[in-house]
This record gives sequence, C-alpha cells and structure tokens, in this order.
Amino acid sequence: MTRPTKRASIPISPKLDDHRVGLVYALPVMALSFLYGPSGAILQGIYAKHFGLTLTTIATVLLISRLFDALSDPIIGYCADRYHARHGTRKPFVVGGGLLFIFASWFLYVPPVNVSPIYFLVCFLAFYFAYTLFEIPHLAWGSELSIDSEDKNRIYGWRSCCWFIGGLFFYAIPLLPLFKTNEFTPETLKWSVLVAIVMMLPMLYMSIRFVPDHQSIQTHGSVVSYKKESIVLLLQTILRNKPLLILTAAHTCTGFGSGMWFTLLFIFVDSYLGLGHQFALVYVTSFGLSILALRIWYKLALKLGKQCTWWVAMVLVALGMIGTGLLSSASADWLSLLVCMSLIYSGFAAFSIMVPSLMSDISDYGTLKFGTDRTASYFALYTLINKTVGALGGALGLGLAGWFGFDPTMSSHSNTAILGLRISIAWIPAAMILTSIFFITRIPITVKRHEIIRRRLAARNDRAAR
Repeated sequence: MTRPTKRASIPISPKLDDHRVGLVYALPVMALSFLYGPSGAILQGIYAKHFGLTLTTIATVLLISRLFDALSDPIIGYCADRYHARHGTRKPFVVGGGLLFIFASWFLYVPPVNVSPIYFLVCFLAFYFAYTLFEIPHLAWGSELSIDSEDKNRIYGWRSCCWFIGGLFFYAIPLLPLFKTNEFTPETLKWSVLVAIVMMLPMLYMSIRFVPDHQSIQTHGSVVSYKKESIVLLLQTILRNKPLLILTAAHTCTGFGSGMWFTLLFIFVDSYLGLGHQFALVYVTSFGLSILALRIWYKLALKLGKQCTWWVAMVLVALGMIGTGLLSSASADWLSLLVCMSLIYSGFAAFSIMVPSLMSDISDYGTLKFGTDRTASYFALYTLINKTVGALGGALGLGLAGWFGFDPTMSSHSNTAILGLRISIAWIPAAMILTSIFFITRIPITVKRHEIIRRRLAARNDRAAR
C-alpha cells in the first residue's frame, strides 16, 4: 500500500489578493496567444501566398504535426502529474515551455526565402511541442488555485481574457503606422515575434514569482494522496470517467467545426471576399467585442450554470458560421463580416471559460472516485482535443476546398470551387457545433454536485492526514 504524500502548506503571496492571483497567473497566456492563435488562421495563408506552399502541402504538414501532438500531449500530462506528486509544483514545465515556445516561434514566423515543406514541418513540430509543454501544466495549475467551482470560472475567465487580449494585440500589429499596408505580411510576422518576446519574459517571471503552486492546505484542509500508476491505469480511469467522456464528445464536435472555420477564414476573406486589406480591423474589432462578452458569460454562468451558458454560446457560434456561408464576393462588406466574426468569437469566449472550468470540476470528481490527482492528464486530453481535432478539421477543410478546385492565388473562382469553400468553412462547421449541444446538456457535474465532491474529498483527506 502506497503511503500518502503530504505537501507543505504554501499560502497565497501576501502581495496579491485572490483576484490579482488569477490575473498574474494568466499573464503569460497573453504572450502565448499572441503567436499561437494566428498559427491556425493567418500562418497557413502567409505560407501559401508569400512562400509558395500548396494547400495540400500545408494540410499534410498540419495533419502530421497534430498526430505528433497526439503522442506528446498525454506524455507531458503524465510527466507533469508525476513531477507534481513528488515536488508539489508545475512551474518548471511552465517556464521551460514558455521559453522554448518563443525560440521555436522565431523560426516558424521568420522563415528563409526558400521555404521547404520539411522546414515548415520541423518548425511546426517544435512550435506545438513547446506550446503543449506550457499549456497543460499551466491549465492544471489554474485548477489548483481554488477549490470552489464558481471561483474557477473567475480564474479561467482571467485566463481567457488574457488569451483574447493577446490575439487582439496580434491583429492590431498591421494597423501600426510602421507598415505600408494593413494586410498581414512576412514583415508583420517578424515584428510579432519580437513583441511576443518582450511580453513573455516579464509576464512569465511575475507569474512564477508571485503565484503559489496551489491553495493553502492549512486554510482548506486538503491533503491529496498519490499512487504509483502506469499509462494503462491512466487510460482505464479515463474510460471509466463518464462525465469526462461526455465533455470530450462535446469538445470534439466544437473543435472539429471551429478547426475548419478558423483554418479557412483568412483564405476566405482575402482570396474570395477580397477584404484582406480590412481583415486586421475586423479581427481587432471582433476580438474586442469578445473580451467584453467574457464578463457577460461569467455572470450568466453564475445564474444558469456552466452547461447552459456553453450551449447558448454555441448557438451564437453556429449562427455566425451560417452567416459566413451566406457572404458573397459580389455583395459582402466589412460590416457583414464583422457581425459574423463577432458572433463566433463572442461564443468561443464562453467556450474558453466553461470547458476548462468544467474539466477542473471533473478532475476533482476523478480524484474522489479513483483516489489519485490526474489533473494534468485530464487537461492533456483537453489540449489534445483542441489541437488534434482542430487540425483534422482544418486539414479536411483545406483538402475539401482544394479538391473542389479552389486556389487562393487566383483572382476569380468557379462556382464549384466557391461551393466547396462554403461547405468547408460554413455548412459542415455549423452542423458540428449544433451537434455538440446534444452532449453539452448531458454533462452531470453541476455546482451543487461539485460542492458535494469537494466536501467528500476534504473529509477523506482529513482522515488520511490523521
């Protein structure tokens, strides 16, 4: 029988109150999203338009890199949990991932003139590995900063806010007077990496320096026991965790649909609608509105619950995607595009809070049921779905549009090519988003049930401590 391990009490820094802890914890995410978010929407278009890579080549690279993620995500989650069990911290993973992410981003965003598919593939693999090394432990760390379900909404709300602000900053780069055009070019990507470096280093230091590893054990009476386990045991507990499986099914549907829409968005706007010169302005505006929506979703979740808030948001996303499919190069203007993108980004603002918060609650349920804290492993599944299913959707979208004959380098397109583009960016994604609502409404962990889970965990851990 494995003896429980008691971690030392680490109180929250006296320099920060609970609200500021959530903000400082989330700050490095701003620099992360500054470069990661555009990799799914802008980067493919830049490599296709300025560096001559075909859509099928880019789709293949995306598919291979995501399959690599399918292997790295659970391994990093497993290692992060084991390290946390022994040392009571996840910070070394966060620091290493953040620094490696900046290093890999430079080579991906500032490539040589003659880019080969191999160069693009290697840079993408390093880029996504570094992101995973940061993201999984950081998400799990946020879950440990509070034991209250509603407080977790606030913590992940700060994280979502920083994520959207980082994206907002990126899309504001082309609007600066330093550049001759408002379009995204290789020059704007280079400046983006330099700005991200300036952001990441001090924000990462502040987060590591001032945010504790977890809530004070003395304050909340929580002592967590750990067991030696194998990958096989981990997989068995995941398959036996029904709320986790339902959440994964819902997340898979939303990830697949959003992956298709995000990957084709820049190509759709620039090559078909002809609004590439206004894309940055529309993106910045829609991002700004989504940041304002975060507060609304947070308040709504307190009244209606996380599941109800999530499916309401997905209805807005589906409406925005359907609206995207109705846009035409002959009549589309930037205002119509703004309405569609604002609906979608505002809806995904709720998604960015509700899903990790629900995953954190389900992690507590898993700790109660199976007797071992596997928070990072659960969040590894979360990031795996985010990246793998999104990439599969993006690869399908690019491949389907290319199969119908759509070529982003052409100034005019056939009706068949346009139909393929609409199917890829609107009709299939909207159907997947609406399908996710079926699973969302069946997630059983509510605020009241989570309170019961936490009380039982506290009682069991108190007995173990005695």
